[in-house]
Amino acid sequence: MKLIAIASGLLSALTLCTFDAHAGPQAQTLCAYHHTLGDDAIMMFGKAGQAILYDFFGNTHTDASSTWQTLRTQPETSCDNQADSSAWWAPSLKLPDGEVVKPAWQKTYYQASGVDKYPLHPFPAGLELLAGDHRGTAPNASINFLCSDAEATHTAGEVCGLRKSGDAVQFNIGILFPNCWDGTHLKPTRDHSNAAYADNGKCPADYPIKLPGINMNIAYVMPHLTSLDTSKIQLSLDPTLNGNHREEHWGSIYTAHADFMNGWREESAHFMTEMCMNNDMDCGSNVPYAWSKAEENTWVSSQRPNVHNDSPARLEVRDDWSNGGRTHNSETLALIKFKIPHLPAGMDTSLFKYRVRLYGSTVEKNGTHQIFLYPTSNSWNTRIVTWNTRPAANYNADGSLYINNTREYRYVDVDKAVRKALAEGKSEISWYIGGDRQGNHYEFYPEESRQSLVLMLTGYKKVSQS
Repeated sequence: MKLIAIASGLLSALTLCTFDAHAGPQAQTLCAYHHTLGDDAIMMFGKAGQAILYDFFGNTHTDASSTWQTLRTQPETSCDNQADSSAWWAPSLKLPDGEVVKPAWQKTYYQASGVDKYPLHPFPAGLELLAGDHRGTAPNASINFLCSDAEATHTAGEVCGLRKSGDAVQFNIGILFPNCWDGTHLKPTRDHSNAAYADNGKCPADYPIKLPGINMNIAYVMPHLTSLDTSKIQLSLDPTLNGNHREEHWGSIYTAHADFMNGWREESAHFMTEMCMNNDMDCGSNVPYAWSKAEENTWVSSQRPNVHNDSPARLEVRDDWSNGGRTHNSETLALIKFKIPHLPAGMDTSLFKYRVRLYGSTVEKNGTHQIFLYPTSNSWNTRIVTWNTRPAANYNADGSLYINNTREYRYVDVDKAVRKALAEGKSEISWYIGGDRQGNHYEFYPEESRQSLVLMLTGYKKVSQS
């Protein structure tokens, strides 16, 4: 029997998060539906075919015996972000006419709020969470229902019409997972909930570890319908087992619930919290599979040819190629060096891309201009390099980016150059950051800053939302 680990007393004691427009930083993962099984690796581990009939998303190998280790050993996923091999499952849905429909996809928003006072911790390896109540008989503040042509609600009874495109009825179930962990139990049990909900961003004393909130939204797209009465929808419940025969049972829409088994790479989970959300930054789909901070960064200037900057507060850039070319004008370039994250073994590397993440802007407020990443050797270090001792620059850029006066995170595609360096057996790669060649001034934040400076390897596969 399935037992949801969120006790009713805990639900009433805490103010639950709702599904209003989220104002804090977040990341997202979009996952196609993959398979349906009567398995539940959290509450009925190892008991294949004995659990509620569940629809599975994410890791394509999820079954009754799945663990964090198996998710990472077999990381194939139906999700777009290849760093997220998590598994989610939710009960199957039956229409009023008796048809059991498969979901089209689910989109999970990893969310944060109040990080200035209550910062996040990364998902621990092996974390498992439950949300909702499979015995529910009334509205639940952690569950939302949404017709594509209406407002979200916690209650059944909406009649969904055709969505805006007129091609189908779309119905979504939103499920908000608890985001405060007790710090001890990776897995909920029948007697103990391992997680609770934050109250205005603050976790209760018994659940002190604040995690990214998991807001899972399951979409059912039904082109054969023109309307759907949500009060007549049913969700799968515990079956009656008689030998190899299963007799399915069904409950009301208020039995909506879901399970989450963390399958994030640990360094990716760390990036999402420490390098994005705790900096009040939206990660979007830019949570990398692997990444490295700049191991060296500085700037050199022809106006100060013998000066080195071993702890720069900012990386300065300014060059001018007019009136005789760059050698006839003063030039200031930033130098950056990274260890190269390796491409994953056994995965489709065509899905992966290397990018440099910068934080900065132009100093002048005169429109949008282009910066360039010029390749150079790795034979320098921050402690001693000066303009006069700098490595030679190749002014055929490996990457470029248009940039304005707004200070924000920016991404430069350097995939071709990094793959070439790997093919040559290199473990490091260096660039100069050059300006627009028109004399404008740029500032970027160094590795030592809160915003950091990183080389990211992201893996992304398009998932349809039709």
